[in-house]
Amino acid sequence: MIGSPSTPHPAGLGEHRYLPTLAGRHVVFLNWRDQDHPQAGGAELFCQSIAERFAAAGARVTLLTSRPAGDGGQALPVAEHVAGVDVRRGGGTFGVYPSVLGRLAGLGRGGHRVDAVVDCQNGIPFFSPLVLPASTPIVQVLHHVHQKQFPLYFPGPVAKVGQLLEAPGSRLVYRRRPVVVVSPSTRAQAREVLSLPGPRFLVPNGVTAAVPSPATTAVPSPATAAVSSPMTAAGMASSGDAADPAAGRPAAAPTIVCVGRLVPHKRLHLLLDALPTLVAAHPGLTVHVVGDGPDRQRLVARAVALGLTTVSGDGPLGEGGHARGGDSRGGDVVRWHGYTDAATRDRLLASAWLTVNPSHGEGWGLSVLEAAALGVPAVAFRVPGLRDAVRDGTTGWLVDEGVPLAGTIGKALRTLADPPAAARLRAAARAWAAGFTWDASAELLARVVTAEIDRLARPVGSGRGGRAARDRRRVDDALTHATFTLPAGAPRPALRRTDLVYRPDPHGGEVVAVLYGAGEAAARAALARAGVSAEPRLRPGTGEDLLLATSRELVSGADAPPAPGFSRVAAGVPARG
Repeated sequence: MIGSPSTPHPAGLGEHRYLPTLAGRHVVFLNWRDQDHPQAGGAELFCQSIAERFAAAGARVTLLTSRPAGDGGQALPVAEHVAGVDVRRGGGTFGVYPSVLGRLAGLGRGGHRVDAVVDCQNGIPFFSPLVLPASTPIVQVLHHVHQKQFPLYFPGPVAKVGQLLEAPGSRLVYRRRPVVVVSPSTRAQAREVLSLPGPRFLVPNGVTAAVPSPATTAVPSPATAAVSSPMTAAGMASSGDAADPAAGRPAAAPTIVCVGRLVPHKRLHLLLDALPTLVAAHPGLTVHVVGDGPDRQRLVARAVALGLTTVSGDGPLGEGGHARGGDSRGGDVVRWHGYTDAATRDRLLASAWLTVNPSHGEGWGLSVLEAAALGVPAVAFRVPGLRDAVRDGTTGWLVDEGVPLAGTIGKALRTLADPPAAARLRAAARAWAAGFTWDASAELLARVVTAEIDRLARPVGSGRGGRAARDRRRVDDALTHATFTLPAGAPRPALRRTDLVYRPDPHGGEVVAVLYGAGEAAARAALARAGVSAEPRLRPGTGEDLLLATSRELVSGADAPPAPGFSRVAAGVPARG
């Protein structure tokens, strides 16, 4: 569930120090779609969840986005106030880009002060620096790199234009503007593939699925998670787990639930191809597919050809791409549910032994983490995003590219048939997911936004020289992990607001800091300036270090009831991205 920004934080962890400082500021979000778009997915959930929290903290928030035609030809409103956010819609799939730029430029001409822009890039950038003064803070949000996806959806020449706009285009226009990424994989690709020179900060997605009560998730860490209560089939607790509807009751027979949009790059056909072998080895195996999309008809036809899905009186299930959960027959191995409400999605997920994501790459495995929040481990390929969301051997299993899925899925199902092993995996999955909340994500993004506001407010030269001066920042390829000791209860050292500091044990003396853009010498000097007298143990930081730090520093309110004003997002939206 979504916690309130005012929920107390566990002792020794970070606080919402910078989100409240946005009060009175005007922050403009740019996103291809909004949460009410019929094709909304993870990127829209990220944008809306954080925008709502900025608004709840007192910021004036405007979202500029597209305006699609709705059901029955009725378009969504041009202007709408949604949970504290002023949503302004205009332009279609591609027309949204000039439309957003025109409206963004018009805000300044209309006397509406713009204090900061959160520019969400979904393949094709908005290029907001082209219409704003150099003194306007702009933070670019990057979910994942689309270079390999453009050819899957567009003809060759169009795909090439998209690739050029995303890579050299964004590099030349955004220059050294800060980049927020949702996973360590995307952070690496921002430099290695897109060559973006700006500093890159990790802000993972939160988890929207209901998280079980503390009694079922109180484990030291995902690496040491264990449950002592006796278990029944597939790791269902005879007490605790079974008493908590959010924890769910895994089905007695092997069950796989997959949630996501049915699009080519998700590669669900690889799971379908593995199923005949798996069904023979695991009698009673059932696969539920939650989601819809342009690839549904092709996938259903493949399932019918493999004997996994029957044909209803109206033809193959899912024909026409509409949600037709009622067509699924009880004897089918694969059952298609289409889009569902969040309660139905979570009920299906809670019945699963396992979720499977065969995608060739994600920005961040949001559907995997939403399943983990309900205690469902995952099988996925070792690809960008998913290799970050799944902790191999602890919260699920990773498969090397090119290796058939059947072997690993079969191993996973055999493991999950053992109640003690299933209990450990389910508890570890919940503990891992509980570290990712939208409250924490909003605070992390607020740190980046306020740091950029403050940086550009410093007196510098004017004109072209002033702009050049603002761009003189170190490339942040260096990343340092530091471990040192502080007395229990002592405040954490005051490093830069974007650095990450946490106690692995909230009551212990060991402290971990991950410093962006700092080599070991710079990190040692920064810690000394912050008053750390103990000699730190330093080593180069990794993406795993960043992910652990963001999941541990700001864990807040994972089990608290939704805050007033967050009802839309707290109620949940089926994961479609």
